[in-house]
Amino acid sequence: MATMYTQVPRAVLWLLKGDDAQIGGEGGDTEPAHTIELGSFYMSRGPISNIQFEAFSPQHIRHPQSSGDDDPAIVSFRAATGYAKWYADLAKKPFRLPTEAEWEFAARAAGPKRYPWGDQADKGSSLAWTQENSGTNCHPVDTPKPAKNGLYGMIGNVWEWTSSLYRPYPITPDDDRDDPIVDEPRVIRGGSIADSLDSLSCAKREHRAPDTASELIGFRIVRAL
Repeated sequence: MATMYTQVPRAVLWLLKGDDAQIGGEGGDTEPAHTIELGSFYMSRGPISNIQFEAFSPQHIRHPQSSGDDDPAIVSFRAATGYAKWYADLAKKPFRLPTEAEWEFAARAAGPKRYPWGDQADKGSSLAWTQENSGTNCHPVDTPKPAKNGLYGMIGNVWEWTSSLYRPYPITPDDDRDDPIVDEPRVIRGGSIADSLDSLSCAKREHRAPDTASELIGFRIVRAL
């Protein structure tokens, strides 16, 4: 009998209603700040956990700093996209990684602020696992507290892969930055337990080669409506 997606450990999905999305900020590769229109989509409430990922890849070796069942699965971009395709096939729905625009839209629960909770770093200790409070280890994907849009850990715990190639801003509909075939660095977002809170923001961009698997990088899945 074929496995059904309801028979495997799976992430809780959260609906984000489409709207104009403010992308970018001030300084470096976050400029120019610009606005794009995004449709509604579901996003996993937290990163995919070890136990969820291992339903797809039983041979997965857990990162020593993220070893619990409910801690984030730390994997390469290729492994993350493999999971999304597997889950899409299982659920018979078009799951994938978020674009970096979708990721930033989801992170900005407080609107055009530096963090999901506002502009003050010191108010984030109850919402983000970072260098200051993590104890050098990752924590379950549904902790510490959700932002007001219902999502956990958009800042801290682990960096998160997006589907987007690392390209200059602004984002335009025809720039092909989410081409799944191109073998170039992909954008990661959010920061990790190794980063200080004041070094992070909703707009901060980093990038890594798609086969990077040893750094503190996890992922979420999305499904557009």
